[in-house]
Amino acid sequence: MHLIPSRNKRPSPGGMGLARFIGTLLVMTMSQGAAQIQPSYNLAPLYYDQAVENNTISRLQAAIEEQRRTLPGSDPKQLLKALLDELNIPLSSQTLVFSKTSMQRDLIGPKNPRVLYFNQDFYVGYVPGGIIEVIACDDPSGMMFYSLDPSGPAKERRFLRSNDCLSCHANANTSDVPGLLVRSVFADAGGQPQLDWGSFTTTPSSPLSERWGDWYVTGSHGAKRHLGNQWLKTDPDGKAVFREQDGQNVGDLSQYLDTEHYLTDTSDIVALMIMEHQIEAHNVMTAARMNFLRYEYLSKAMHDGQFDPTDDASAKIIQAHVDKILGVLLFANELPLAGDAVQGRKDYVRDFKERGVEYNGWSLRDLRLQKRLFKYRCSYMIRSASFKMLPEPLKMQTLQQLHAILNKDLTPAGLPVLSDREKDRIHQILWHTLPAYQQCATSH
Repeated sequence: MHLIPSRNKRPSPGGMGLARFIGTLLVMTMSQGAAQIQPSYNLAPLYYDQAVENNTISRLQAAIEEQRRTLPGSDPKQLLKALLDELNIPLSSQTLVFSKTSMQRDLIGPKNPRVLYFNQDFYVGYVPGGIIEVIACDDPSGMMFYSLDPSGPAKERRFLRSNDCLSCHANANTSDVPGLLVRSVFADAGGQPQLDWGSFTTTPSSPLSERWGDWYVTGSHGAKRHLGNQWLKTDPDGKAVFREQDGQNVGDLSQYLDTEHYLTDTSDIVALMIMEHQIEAHNVMTAARMNFLRYEYLSKAMHDGQFDPTDDASAKIIQAHVDKILGVLLFANELPLAGDAVQGRKDYVRDFKERGVEYNGWSLRDLRLQKRLFKYRCSYMIRSASFKMLPEPLKMQTLQQLHAILNKDLTPAGLPVLSDREKDRIHQILWHTLPAYQQCATSH
């Protein structure tokens, strides 16, 4: 995927290479008592834990404190809807997970699942009887995690930032920076994960047969099977069994729970698949941004405050990040949808597309749902805040190489082969709706 050759303009200074210098700085960050190394996202220049928040939620909280804004709603359900409206998140994006795998585990079970809503920049979660959770992906310092207690008076409502989630949301599954993950587990009738049965981390490359254990799933998918809508049960011999043939092609959730506690009665299969793609995109771009900024800082420390993105080491680092970003934008790891088409409710498909832009009737949010998820294999996440916040060397090189792929007979290794028609339409959409793409194409 290396389209632009690197140039070696500046050799590493003698006496201390970059790797040795980084190692020295890591030793300096160890506490004298416990000798515990800080995670990279808490080192200079990131300082994630202490970062001043600068995102939609922090600005909304400031407006509430200054009595310029309020979130209406006399009960949690009304407040939840008001927040979704504020963030332009469709109710139809609702998905439900019933395993005890979150901070509110004591409240969660098959009869009282955790609900998630999302759009390209935000995720909102809620458990009836508990708190509202928000993840903001539009902060330059990284994904920010918030809680909102809906039980108090409206004037006392406050979004509280919390880093307690990072025990699960900052590990190898998120490239060791604050991020997101989707798990698929085998839960019992109370929602308790039975890890001796195994578990899966769900990504767009996961087969459907491994997806959605401990999730509710509504929609049709033909003969393809998933793990959703089921939990471990006890057979007459007292053994735990999982009947994966059950729970397939479910239209609504009324047979499983009282949906009146939620804003709609679905956990849409299309919304689930789009969310899984989007989470991978958020994780890749967030890790690229944070890791590059850390590398740039260390490089400047070695070179009298100067950073040259074209020297050999920097060019390789940049290209490695660009390869990953292009991979997720062009669906390099997407599992083909064999067999019957996947179908959810029309209202989510409508709501999802309405939140995008189009040119000549074409949109990166056009869905195919047979053979693959999207009609045009360039992700709508190219318009997300996470992409816009990429450091300029990463963003510019990604757009330049994307333009080359779309306008030349070129398919770098590891990327899907796009037809000339698909390439042309993607190019036209980006050219007419994404100024940064046009700017890169004309300036390169």
